Amino acid sequence: MNDSFEIVLGDKMGTPPSDLVIKIDYRDTTGSAARVFDIASELIRSFEDLDGVLITSIDTKISTQLILEDIEKSSIKIFLRNLLKEADDQALKDLDWKPQVGKYLVKAKYAALQWLDRDIDEEESVQIEDLTEKFRALAQETDVRHVPDYPKLNSSRVAQSLDRIQRTKERFKDGESLTITLDETEYSVDLQSKWMPSEHMPDVEAAQELSNEIDMVLIIRKPDLLGQSQWQFKHGKNNFNAPIEDEQWLEEFHAGKHPITPGQALRVRVRHDYKYDELGNLKDSDQTIVRVLAVLQTDKTGDLFDA
Repeated sequence: MNDSFEIVLGDKMGTPPSDLVIKIDYRDTTGSAARVFDIASELIRSFEDLDGVLITSIDTKISTQLILEDIEKSSIKIFLRNLLKEADDQALKDLDWKPQVGKYLVKAKYAALQWLDRDIDEEESVQIEDLTEKFRALAQETDVRHVPDYPKLNSSRVAQSLDRIQRTKERFKDGESLTITLDETEYSVDLQSKWMPSEHMPDVEAAQELSNEIDMVLIIRKPDLLGQSQWQFKHGKNNFNAPIEDEQWLEEFHAGKHPITPGQALRVRVRHDYKYDELGNLKDSDQTIVRVLAVLQTDKTGDLFDA
């Protein structure tokens, strides 16, 4: 005889806690019922760990934690909600970002579960970069940071979180099943797919520094007139400081060739640098203007055009 153990978790602030449902169908004659609660607890910790990795693609200052909402004795349902704590960022404080981030965490976990259920040969490389790129694309859909570039997650750190989910599958007995419902989409987990992502990855350096360049249009909040500090810019609702390393343009600017005032815009090429520790956690990020492409003016309609 099989019984059902159901856990309901929420990933969005301000909405009913039903974005993520864990349902365990277990055999009640195979030992202590505590085993099922142990599996449930480990699944919750596994998803918390994965959320902790996923959230760094949005903002390293945001924290996420699953908290208990309610328990229903009749069906043994444990209701949990994902508590998203605000980052110390004025741009985020001015934005209703929690629903978007909650949807991102739900979609990313669904993508991870499907990715883990693939058939993998013993010597096959898992191409985890495809999954981390999927996570980055989902993070970009939130538009929380108001910049087109979101840091790609460290593959080793993602693999560690996914390993934890796979190890939980080993706790199930024959005839038992696990169903995950994410945003009203029910997914039956393949409990026989237990391969470990970290065992199918090539060796990489423990600590890494990654960077990429992207063209952007930035509003000038405060220029560096003396050449001794960083420029202050605004992109969407996000304010940030960055130095300009385009020496030729700076020489022309200080010579008066490019008269600008706060409120004007620059079309620039920005280098984004990310530093990860040996565990794959994002420790630091920086932006640098490597080239100024144009000074932009606005016409009477407010549209930008080259000066």
